[in-house]
Amino acid sequence: MKTMLTAFFAVILGTQSLLANDYWVTQYRAAPGKFPELLELVKNTDWLKSVGSKPVLMRHSQGDQWDLLILGQPCTLPPCVKAGQEFGAKTDALVDFELSFMAKSDTAWDTARQMADAAGLFHIEMFKAAAGKHAALDRQRKIENTYLAKTGQTTNVVFDVQFGSDIDIFTIGFHESLASFAKDAPVTSEQAEAAAIEAGFKNRADISFHLRELIVGHHDTLAVPVK
Repeated sequence: MKTMLTAFFAVILGTQSLLANDYWVTQYRAAPGKFPELLELVKNTDWLKSVGSKPVLMRHSQGDQWDLLILGQPCTLPPCVKAGQEFGAKTDALVDFELSFMAKSDTAWDTARQMADAAGLFHIEMFKAAAGKHAALDRQRKIENTYLAKTGQTTNVVFDVQFGSDIDIFTIGFHESLASFAKDAPVTSEQAEAAAIEAGFKNRADISFHLRELIVGHHDTLAVPVK
């Protein structure tokens, strides 16, 4: 299988200067019987030495087809590129599917890293925007965050994919646990309705209806941290 991580590091060498809002994302689906070995490889990699910062490692729980997701900062320094090549060579015999892509977020890396350190569960949603709806989809995810904040719920970090994937926007919710993720909002129906309107929706029902008008594809996943 042709690995994507080496190509990804090579591509970003030619891009604009990287900022704290830049992220690289890699998804792996392990070959049959190879997941334990892939997991050990990822856990035992010296990320600080190889790419300069410790990425967020997420192990799939339910919902999507990948087994492992790595969220981190891009590194364009020669030692990082070399480390990426070496890591890609090691994963080549362990994975049936690999996808690496670049994204940006209004949330800085240091903040996301702190949120991940405190999380016991991740909720990842990935969206494909309908034609001409990319900006509207980005807005919808952000005003939904406003609604979540107004109703006392956990907001999501919104990522705008720059290249490397057919996903346009994805979000990650950093939750304490499955119980906290499933917990109802601590507000009345009337308060939730008012919060939706204040956030910019027509009403509470419009939160999901409006989203459906903007996308041609969507999948979500629960994942747990790899320690």
